[in-house]
Amino acid sequence: MRLVSYNILDGGAGRADALLQIIEAQHPDVVVLVEADDRQVVDQIAAGLKMEVLAGEGRKHGGAILSRWPIVESINYGLLREEFADLLLEASVHGPGQPWTVTAVHLHPRATEEAEDRRMREIDAILDIYAAHRSQGLAHLLAGDFNANSPIQQIVPEQCKPKTRQEMAANGGTIPRRCIAKLLSAGYMDVLQTVHGEAAGRMGSFTTEFPGQRIDYILAYGIDQTRFAEARIEQGPQARDASDHFPVIVHII
Repeated sequence: MRLVSYNILDGGAGRADALLQIIEAQHPDVVVLVEADDRQVVDQIAAGLKMEVLAGEGRKHGGAILSRWPIVESINYGLLREEFADLLLEASVHGPGQPWTVTAVHLHPRATEEAEDRRMREIDAILDIYAAHRSQGLAHLLAGDFNANSPIQQIVPEQCKPKTRQEMAANGGTIPRRCIAKLLSAGYMDVLQTVHGEAAGRMGSFTTEFPGQRIDYILAYGIDQTRFAEARIEQGPQARDASDHFPVIVHII
């Protein structure tokens, strides 16, 4: 399975063609879209990819999961659980060889300690929702914009957007990293880190103008790490203009 995770920025209106070209070039089987607020844009991308569409509302932004394989079940946890500030949309995708549980994630934003506390409540809810999956060893993927930094991320303030630099200063010169650390300690793999090791800490996904952070992830559970054939961030020239986030791509064999 080739999976693309992409925050397309405020619905992507006026940028659907560019977004489609970027995504199509990755030859995906499944696509997770965050801030997919404009259904016309989602449908245009899905039609271009010849994929099924699962679209769901979040509390602030929409999300969508596109698949070239059948989507047989879905749950919109973002609207069912009060812990979430925005989106947690799950799809069961029946691909060849095995079913896949793929969940689109968009957590509370900002780099303050208070914001990280808010995200930690969302992380606790995610761990609760997928406790049965973990106890049974069921493969599942969490993909999207976590608005959180990895413990290994090498953050250079001058390469972050001005708002983030202000929040770092208010935090005493640091950015909190508890959320991703908690998911890793629960057994989730940051696929980019699994494939590239410490070098993943030097890769940025946000913003396309100031790519000093990586807040976009594909996290996997219950999948042998030897099956990760590729993991990368697409930072080509077209991607720099199509959104404020770069897409993340993973290939599982």
